[in-house]
Amino acid sequence: MEKETVDNKQKVSKSRREIKKALAEVKSTFTSSTSFMISALSLVAGLAWNDVAKALFSKLKEKLSGWGETVGLLLYAALVTFIAVIMINRLKKIQNIVKGESIPKKNKK
Repeated sequence: MEKETVDNKQKVSKSRREIKKALAEVKSTFTSSTSFMISALSLVAGLAWNDVAKALFSKLKEKLSGWGETVGLLLYAALVTFIAVIMINRLKKIQNIVKGESIPKKNKK
C-alpha cells in the first residue's frame, strides 16, 4: 500500500513538472508572437509615414499645388500610427501579465 502511495506521488510530481514546462513554453511562444505583432504594426506605421514623406517631396517639386492627396496620406499615416500605438501598448500589457510581472495601478485621488 505504501509503495502505491509513493508511486502516485511520483506520478503527480512528474505531471506537475510537465505542466510547468508546457506552461513555460506557451509563455515563451506568446512572448515571441507579441514581439512579432509589435514589429509588424511598427512596419505598417513606418510604411504609412514613408508614403507621406514621398508625397510631401513630390508636392514640393510641383511648387505647393494640389495638396488634397498629401493631406489624405498624412491623415492616413496619423491614424495608422495611433492605432498601432494603442495595439502595441495593449500587447505589452498582456505580455507582462503572461510573464507574471506586476502591472502598476494608477492611484485614485
